[in-house]
Amino acid sequence: MIDERRDIGSRLENWARWATLANGPVSAASQTGAICERLRKAELGSAGGSDERRKVDEDDALLLELGMRKLKTFDRLLLWWCYIDQARPEVVCRKLSIPRHPATEFVRLFRTAQTAIETASKEVSAVAKIKP
Repeated sequence: MIDERRDIGSRLENWARWATLANGPVSAASQTGAICERLRKAELGSAGGSDERRKVDEDDALLLELGMRKLKTFDRLLLWWCYIDQARPEVVCRKLSIPRHPATEFVRLFRTAQTAIETASKEVSAVAKIKP
């Protein structure tokens, strides 16, 4: 069970890297600024991070992205806030009107959203005949 949680968690982290790479760094003032900054760092040889950390499985990220379209809005927003925006649980609770106490309520909803995206991505994979 814990390995399954880690697996979907690492897949969602990969999806978040893919989504943020596609939109450029969050701190960039504009898309042009983000591109220029990446080119500057690449020219200097300081693109940052190890190659292993920077690798993105685009096929799996796309499966999750397509699966997101099948989720309820609440689950999709919960995953977005947690993985792409990397908001703390108390912020997510406030934004989505989740009771902060007991903390198990947030954990339950978070795990439900993880299970929902895992199921949805398997359905998309079966239709597209792409192995997750």
